[in-house]
Amino acid sequence: MSRRVKVLKTPYSAYQRAHTDAFDEELCRVGRGTPCGEYLRRFWQPVFVESELNDTPTAIRILGEDLVIFRDGRGDIGLLERRCVHRGTSLEFGKIVERGIRCCYHGWQFDVDGTILDTPGEPPDSPIRQKICQGAYPVQSWRGVVFAYMGPPDKRPEFPVFDAFEHEAAIGRLRVNHSACNWLQVNENETDPIHLTFLHTRLFGVQFEPVYGEIPTMEWIETPVGTLYITVRRWKDHLYLRTNDMLMPNAVRVAGIDDAEGETLFDRRGSSLSWVVPVDDTNCFSIGWSDIDKTLILPDRSGYVDRRAEKHEHVVGAGDVGQTGEPSYEDRQRAPGDWDAWSSQGQITLHSREHLGTTDRGVTLYRKLLRRGIRAVARGKTPKGLKFNGSEQRPTYCHNTVARIPKAGSKTKDEALKLAFGREVTRRIIGNEYSKDTLGCADPKRLAEVRRALGVE
Repeated sequence: MSRRVKVLKTPYSAYQRAHTDAFDEELCRVGRGTPCGEYLRRFWQPVFVESELNDTPTAIRILGEDLVIFRDGRGDIGLLERRCVHRGTSLEFGKIVERGIRCCYHGWQFDVDGTILDTPGEPPDSPIRQKICQGAYPVQSWRGVVFAYMGPPDKRPEFPVFDAFEHEAAIGRLRVNHSACNWLQVNENETDPIHLTFLHTRLFGVQFEPVYGEIPTMEWIETPVGTLYITVRRWKDHLYLRTNDMLMPNAVRVAGIDDAEGETLFDRRGSSLSWVVPVDDTNCFSIGWSDIDKTLILPDRSGYVDRRAEKHEHVVGAGDVGQTGEPSYEDRQRAPGDWDAWSSQGQITLHSREHLGTTDRGVTLYRKLLRRGIRAVARGKTPKGLKFNGSEQRPTYCHNTVARIPKAGSKTKDEALKLAFGREVTRRIIGNEYSKDTLGCADPKRLAEVRRALGVE
């Protein structure tokens, strides 16, 4: 019989694969008491769209826990364990009342914090409601999304507000997309910029803009709130820098789309802010806002949004393509998207059969930071991103920057120039040289400072 091996090195050798199929339990298990589950529970998680609350409770499942969410007659939102503490009937069949909810079976009434307010079948002097509570979690609404904190009560952090919405009138398109797979393989998509070149441009036609068909120079770095990637593409006489943020542990800021045909600096228009929330180990949903400020037109600017608006053309959004399994199977085979890439890995991808390359350094860094956070929580420490010493809003850095910089003399020199350009702009952005008090993007005239620093005036 042929010898079984972990790594196949010869053609037609599938039969020889050793049975070592395994996934990363530390990063993928999210239930109560699991390392990653305890880690994720230390952060506020978005769990529901507020406008979908109605006159009946809604059953939801978050981090492997069966819950029910509702808004009572006072307008307060409750997130309770679905199983009634009395006899186990599901509160999804409960009756919402002025204060809290009543179980359909025996009428026990629970406030939104789990306090038992009434046990109508019991004697008036029964002490039972003073002795027990229905399980409940605190919630907070922000911009139409209900967030929950499901961790230790004495460890509840302040609610974090990221600086994605820069002014009162800023708008975005709220989206919720479900995936029947583990949360990790969905979230890792956003720290994998090279797939833009192949999945979205070269293999199945241009899904966004032709510039993404160019293979970028890539680098990943840590930030105060997570990681970011630096990708720089050469497009004619322009260098195009695109940056996305990974916000620990499971949120992401994705830059908008650009065609690299006009100069712009620290342009955040068309960006998104979203979370990948585990339902359980094999299901998750993405929730958040895309196309933020995609319609913000700025005078005397030549960014992608401005030029498209001037020509009355559609501004392509990063979430326009491939985020769901809604197209037919045949259509998705002919033009697959992100959803197909992460869902087809299986309910939980087999990490033991991965072979990561140099373009996967973002995935490697992200997993490293997740492990660091998971193990910090296990040791009773505070994980990265939970607390932030700084301004009221937490800074994010996703953006597009396009500068007119002629090609260097050789391919090697131009690659070095691309990397230097990306690092120089990123250094200035993280150093807060381009304040977000200037809405939408920084003054592109300041690209002259970058060119001087690079010696390419």
